[in-house]
Amino acid sequence: MPFHKMTRRHPPPASLLESVNTALNADDAASALRLCEDWLAVAPDDPDAQRYLGQILARQGDLEAARAAAHHATELAPNDPRAWSDRGRVWVLSRDWPAAVRCFRQAVSLNADYADGWHNLGVTLKFIGERERALTCLQQALAIEPARAETYLAIGSLLVEDGQQEEALWCFERAAGYEAESPRARNRLAQELSDCGQVDQAEALFRRSLAQRQDDLEAWCGLGHAMEDLGRAELAPACYLNVLKQQPGHGLALGQYLRVVKDESEATSWIAHAHRALAQNDTPDDAKALVGYGLAKYYDRRSLYAEAAQAGLAANAARRRKAGPLNRATLQARIDGIIQTYAADFFSERRRFGIGTDQPVFIVGLPRSGTTLIEQILSAHPFMHGAGELPDLARLAVQSIDGGKKAPWQAAAVLHDEMASRGLAQEYLRALRRHAPPDCPRISDKQPLNYFHLAFTALLFPNARVIHCRRDGRDNALSIWMENFNHDQRYATDFDDLAFFISQERRLMAHWQSVLPLPILNVQYEDVVTDLEGQARRLIDFLGAPWNEACLNFHQNNRAVQTPSRWQVRQPIYNKSVGRWKAYASFLPRLNKAFGGETITTSADSPQLPDVEMPSDHLTIGTFR
Repeated sequence: MPFHKMTRRHPPPASLLESVNTALNADDAASALRLCEDWLAVAPDDPDAQRYLGQILARQGDLEAARAAAHHATELAPNDPRAWSDRGRVWVLSRDWPAAVRCFRQAVSLNADYADGWHNLGVTLKFIGERERALTCLQQALAIEPARAETYLAIGSLLVEDGQQEEALWCFERAAGYEAESPRARNRLAQELSDCGQVDQAEALFRRSLAQRQDDLEAWCGLGHAMEDLGRAELAPACYLNVLKQQPGHGLALGQYLRVVKDESEATSWIAHAHRALAQNDTPDDAKALVGYGLAKYYDRRSLYAEAAQAGLAANAARRRKAGPLNRATLQARIDGIIQTYAADFFSERRRFGIGTDQPVFIVGLPRSGTTLIEQILSAHPFMHGAGELPDLARLAVQSIDGGKKAPWQAAAVLHDEMASRGLAQEYLRALRRHAPPDCPRISDKQPLNYFHLAFTALLFPNARVIHCRRDGRDNALSIWMENFNHDQRYATDFDDLAFFISQERRLMAHWQSVLPLPILNVQYEDVVTDLEGQARRLIDFLGAPWNEACLNFHQNNRAVQTPSRWQVRQPIYNKSVGRWKAYASFLPRLNKAFGGETITTSADSPQLPDVEMPSDHLTIGTFR
């Protein structure tokens, strides 16, 4: 008989926790919620049940009710560090970092040997950028419990963000060693390796996890992504199907499967499943977004534009409910501040800053504007290496303001020391060169949004080159709107927001071209696909390299590609994406209207919740020669 049908039998708390975790592990949050509610109907003042309830409600997105339950738990058990730690967890999920920090501090003040509390405090401080204090707290957790795999994972992630790759991998290996019987740490190591571009090593680790346990959903998802990144498209659908056969409601696996599957007869039942998921009110918005984006891609590849538009509308509506709209006033103030702060004389007064290498090449522009294509063309040249989308320039900008009240775009303005600029440049170069061949004359970083940090770039690398990718505004907007971008990219879900975002990017790049000492080459996507050789020669000449015919066969380049353009850049050049918005004009009238009918171009011990890093058993959170 299910527990929620029982009436007056009081199970011990451990039994309730076990039952709740069993339901959560089966991705059945509704049953976990009923378990807690039924038990609280019998024992309303059970603090453990109240804190379990808070975590489950938070997982379901009912944050107000979650906060109330977590608060009640601390009222019932004010001296229990677990109650305060779980209350902090709810504040983390609510993104109220100061409140979370206060709760975790209260937990460790009640029990200085409470390792979970120190871990949670460290992870939360890491989230808000207080890396040194975060590291101290995480180290304290390890001092109490030296074999805490989750803490090694958290420290490893912190070291990755600080560019200490070797030390990070050591931490991940220690975590995997302490959890030798569980693939959890190994999968995290594999994911970090994949994120750092070491996709081959990641693939091997995911396969090891699956050899140990064939029902490892995380490993199957990771292996599917690795197959996509490595261009082995025919193997990816089977990976996602292995997840869906075990858990049909797995939003990530279903969305990714629909993006890559080619066999329509095989996909039929999953298409119906996707439509049901989008239609059901109880499908979480995160899942609706993942499924909707995948369904949109499925229909788009088959030129079923009306169906693709409807799926895209559902996906973006769901993502927008979770992420919210673009704050246009904040963005405009940011661009205004950059333009007012960085005039030409700003750079002339700091001409001795940085180091003289001309090795870095920064490929910038809007997402989906052709940055991956340009890097693929360049990286086919024997003298060049594509490092992918590195987070390090933005990371160093944040690091250089030292957690102060300045915004990251002000990093260049507060950089007053020549030696400091050179130290930052050397740190960036270590990240840029991490996987490049030795003595490679040119290495590209194609993080598109680095255009916000070009003043900082100029102070670190006064001889660097910048390639600015541009594309028809409506095509660019549609391509962004059809992709599953992360929650921070709030501009991506609405065409009016996209039009505004694109106009601000154009405004900022026009300013950079008038004041920056760095050479900037504008490259129009439409020109590249209509005249590949002409534009490729133009790019290679800009970088001061001898011409090489391999650039025309960029699609044969077997490097891992980890952006949404991974499939396009493995094909010979084509122009079917030019004017693509016209196929959607009658189904997405807001697209053309948002751009005023004009194209923007300028052709010159608690439930196990894995959402954040918390212990799962305690619910804690060069020059050419």
